[in-house]
Amino acid sequence: MDLKEHISNSCNDLEKTESGYSRSYIFKNSFPGFDGHFPGNPILPGVIQTLIGQESSMEALTCEYPSEKLALQSVTRCKFLRPVKPMEKLDLKFSLKTKGLNHISICSLTVAGEIAATYQLIFGPEAI
Repeated sequence: MDLKEHISNSCNDLEKTESGYSRSYIFKNSFPGFDGHFPGNPILPGVIQTLIGQESSMEALTCEYPSEKLALQSVTRCKFLRPVKPMEKLDLKFSLKTKGLNHISICSLTVAGEIAATYQLIFGPEAI
């Protein structure tokens, strides 16, 4: 099983809300992202936290703009504010806005109401 399969097996369906989108994750102790990060004190790597926002945002963008071929262009305003441990429920919420040819996903991750991370993802036309 590849990493994306592990991630998709750790979440519920993407929900559209009045303010954007939401999805929850629970990563088990066996999740390979915890391997070596850190021995005896596993925490979810920041790259995985941004990847779940990227995958979920791309899913929403594909639904909202099916004719556009989009790719992640950049990650900005990234802040990691608390560690995420195995078996903690991680709630992702994001909203989408359009600026020119780009789409911006403003993401927030929380655990028990406490902000774990915030970041923005910029998606633009896929390079040919």
